[in-house]
Amino acid sequence: MQPLHPEASSRRSVWMWVGGAAGLALALALAMFLNNSRPPTPAATSRPATSTFVVSGAVVLGNTASFTRDDHGGCAGTGAHADVINGAPVLITTTGGLAAGQLTDPRALTDGTCRFWFSVRGVPTGQDAYLVMVADRDTRQYAEQELTDALVSLRVD
Repeated sequence: MQPLHPEASSRRSVWMWVGGAAGLALALALAMFLNNSRPPTPAATSRPATSTFVVSGAVVLGNTASFTRDDHGGCAGTGAHADVINGAPVLITTTGGLAAGQLTDPRALTDGTCRFWFSVRGVPTGQDAYLVMVADRDTRQYAEQELTDALVSLRVD
């Protein structure tokens, strides 16, 4: 007669230990992954509040070949300047973040130019450089004082 529970061979007990260790390692790795993928706790994300400022100014298309006039005194960029239109984005990028506004109130002026206003709120203070991009144009770099002293005027030719 054979016993109901045969004795485990030494080979089987080695594999049980290896399987148990592998399972434990997998469980620990999964726990570490899940712990790191959770949103950080508020204490971990708290930073000193950064004050912000507003950048306001105008974008000017400098010659009549770069825009068209409408019947209401407005204007819009054409040709290579077709992206300079009412509602086009104005982005200010810093190492402290991104702030966005848009071009508004396009006006064909009597001096043969087309002017848009913009205002960008939430621009962080105390940054080394501020990169300003209008529509899909190349960015221009400014110092904070240049953006806060007066209205910013960007001429696009």
